[in-house]
Amino acid sequence: HIIVVLLFFGPIIFIYLWPVSITWVDKFLAVFYSVITPLLNPAIYTLRNKDIKNAIKKLISHK
Repeated sequence: HIIVVLLFFGPIIFIYLWPVSITWVDKFLAVFYSVITPLLNPAIYTLRNKDIKNAIKKLISHK
C-alpha cells in the first residue's frame, strides 16, 4: 500500500515543494500523477497475489 501512496502523492508533493516552476517537469509530473500511477496500481496489486508470485519465481528459477 505504501508504494501506491508514494506514487500517488509523490509528484504532488514535489510540485508544491519545488520553488521554481519548470514547464516540462510540471507536465511530466502531471502525466505521471494522472496516467502512470493508475496504470501501475493493478500491476502492484497483481504482484501481491501469491499465485502470481509463485509463477514469477518458477519462471525466474528455470533460467
